[in-house]
Amino acid sequence: MNADSIGTESTADRNSLTAVVKLCRPHQWIKNLLVFLAPILGQKIGDTQIALTGIWSFLSLSLVASAVYVLNDRMDLEADRLHPSKSSRPFAAGAVSPKIAPLLVISLLTAGFTIAYFLVGDLKYCYALACYFTVTTFYTFWLKKIVMVDALVLGGLFTLRIVMGSVATGVVSSVWLLAFSMFIFTSIAFGKRFSELFKYQNVPEDDPRLNSLRRRGYEPSDILLVEMLGICTGVMAVLVMALYMNAEAAAEFYVYPQALWGVVLAVFYWICNFWMMAHRGKVAEDPVKYIVLDRSSWISAAIVVVCMLVAIWPNWG
Repeated sequence: MNADSIGTESTADRNSLTAVVKLCRPHQWIKNLLVFLAPILGQKIGDTQIALTGIWSFLSLSLVASAVYVLNDRMDLEADRLHPSKSSRPFAAGAVSPKIAPLLVISLLTAGFTIAYFLVGDLKYCYALACYFTVTTFYTFWLKKIVMVDALVLGGLFTLRIVMGSVATGVVSSVWLLAFSMFIFTSIAFGKRFSELFKYQNVPEDDPRLNSLRRRGYEPSDILLVEMLGICTGVMAVLVMALYMNAEAAAEFYVYPQALWGVVLAVFYWICNFWMMAHRGKVAEDPVKYIVLDRSSWISAAIVVVCMLVAIWPNWG
């Protein structure tokens, strides 16, 4: 075997490994940082044990989520091959053989639940992780095909991540936080559907590209309704936050809850900007990626952090 053939095999192995990593969608793990939200807002993240437990719960959840992504891509293989952007996914593009899907799913699940059982060390968290896997599997096989229900389930799964963080760390999530989460993440889920509808709104009715959209129960003519529902749920999230400011629960955690008005305004601006960009067709089908890369998201996040620090200022140290 000559040097050229060895170099070619080495490059092929690296490309295969890269494709497998891409299949697991590690960039989507950012969503699982929500497990830290309850400890952060409960001002307990400084506790070393809580922070470490949060890290293990994040890792276990991320591995299980990757197992679901692999399963989803295997189930949607044929549809992805016909999709303009999803055809680049490893299974659809032929970069990874679909035959390894079962082994990869089992390996990721085993790793995720092993970390949950031995390192998080809470059986209730294992149950919550199993619940997450069950719901996401139902979503993959069935729920994503039911119009409107798909967006509600996605919003619920984001909220479930917060609950899982609470279960793992023992820091309770308030009803206000869960209500806010459900509304804002449902709004983002509708944004995902809106971006798909926007792409196909001028496509002829008999175009085969509409098949993937119709499998989810949507028609191009639904675009205005989906946009309206997305904007409404986003505004409801802002309303929940505004009401929380005047509730007794806010006074328990913040010395100056009035400073949270800056948080309300920042979130309201972000929701308005998100839907303005979606209306212009600038939000990709992966809204999480868009949000992470969007400058307005970083500006809004900076304002939120500063205002929350001002609200708890006397408690520093």
